[in-house]
Amino acid sequence: MRKSWGFLAVFLALSACRKDAAEGAPEGADDARGTVARPEGGEGGEDVPAEPYALTQAKLEAYVGYQRKMLEVYGSLMRGLQDMGPLLDAGTPQAMEKAKSGLKLIERKAQAEADARQAAGLSTEEVNRIAEVVTAVISQRQMGRTLQYEEELKKLEALQARMPEEQQKELAPQVESMRLQVEAFQKLPEARREFGDANVDVVLSREADLTKNYQDMLKAFAGVRR
Repeated sequence: MRKSWGFLAVFLALSACRKDAAEGAPEGADDARGTVARPEGGEGGEDVPAEPYALTQAKLEAYVGYQRKMLEVYGSLMRGLQDMGPLLDAGTPQAMEKAKSGLKLIERKAQAEADARQAAGLSTEEVNRIAEVVTAVISQRQMGRTLQYEEELKKLEALQARMPEEQQKELAPQVESMRLQVEAFQKLPEARREFGDANVDVVLSREADLTKNYQDMLKAFAGVRR
């Protein structure tokens, strides 16, 4: 189950753009997490966090649309790469020539990504910053569902209730630990500390759609034709 959840980070990372992508980000631009260098002579010469990205409902709506367009792109790309496998295995000149033409799929992916950003009205940096928040939130929520901690907590509490008082006390630390795990997956304290309550709440407002995008991307990676 952990392997399945791991694909979410892959999809959301692919949904982001690299900072050196086709939009021509200036050299030395800060990364997706947003850091800026201290002025020369600053204390320790360390990087400091940039201002937190303020994710709006409109920006998230645009990002969800961007993801849907990229789903089509990656679905086509993955199927094309799968088709290349037998050609490379064959090793004949004709097969290798067809395989070379298949590599153009990767080149077209970059252009399709730029087109999807433009259609969504998002810059490369915006896609990166939104993807980072979305990844932190949706991956944690998906992990909670996959591990089924909430269901396990209910079973543990029911077991505890049937025990003698002394045994209930012995089990109490384990129940409390499980309860804290469930609360972490529900309330996302780490994501809220890093990105702010407002950003997390905006992402959760489209949790169902973002999770569906994840599930559809799993199918795209598997080469399932929708």
